[in-house]
Amino acid sequence: MFGLLMVVALLASCVGKRNVNYLQDNSLSNTAKLFPNKKFEYRVQVNDVLSIRVLGLDDANAKLFNVESTMGSTVVNDAQMYVNGFSVDKSGNVQLPTVGKLKVQGLTLGEAQELVQRKINEYFTNATVIMKLVSFRVSVLGGVARPGAYLVYNNQITLLEALAQAGGPTEFGDKRHVSLMRQSDQGTQAVNIDLGRMDVLSSEYYYLLPNDVVYVPTLAARPGRLNLEILSVFLTALSTAAIVITVIQNQNN
Repeated sequence: MFGLLMVVALLASCVGKRNVNYLQDNSLSNTAKLFPNKKFEYRVQVNDVLSIRVLGLDDANAKLFNVESTMGSTVVNDAQMYVNGFSVDKSGNVQLPTVGKLKVQGLTLGEAQELVQRKINEYFTNATVIMKLVSFRVSVLGGVARPGAYLVYNNQITLLEALAQAGGPTEFGDKRHVSLMRQSDQGTQAVNIDLGRMDVLSSEYYYLLPNDVVYVPTLAARPGRLNLEILSVFLTALSTAAIVITVIQNQNN
């Protein structure tokens, strides 16, 4: 009976190879294999926060556009960039000093920057516009080393890069059933992603969008492993008790 319990517990705690390794493909060889991916170019959406800096202005006009730290330097933290950034309103516009409202919704960051640059040129000479997306944040939750929200500074991040920032899945993180939640105008879109397959590199979800949430579930093996540990402690206690009883009985005899 004891042996049967141990076998069942061990089987319950087994972890398959595909649950442990990333991107498995037996067809790979020394020759490189191409996985075309659907690289996206992000387009500005309502509620985005943009950092818009205009260089080459006199001090008075520069202060209207450019955020300074509380210490008076040009080095600012994320919170200052967010609070002092230019928000895209529900109509898809940003309100800029002097220039007024500009429709940026649906434009790529490059196109939006060009639009602002053209408008700035109508009022100022030798001015240079630099635009960044401040509100690009992804969250990684579940069975990872460092769950949390992460800011993205290069306007592009892949699913694997996001997991790497979070320290990667833990020993019991299930890489075959990773969930991705993505916000849209219609609601929340959810999709299951198998990181054990190479074709994830060609998935439309390989590149993350702002406010995406990645969830790594826990393998069913974890409860099995914990049950095995509890069973081992229980059996050890029984064995110890049996030994003590045997010793006491021998002494009495």
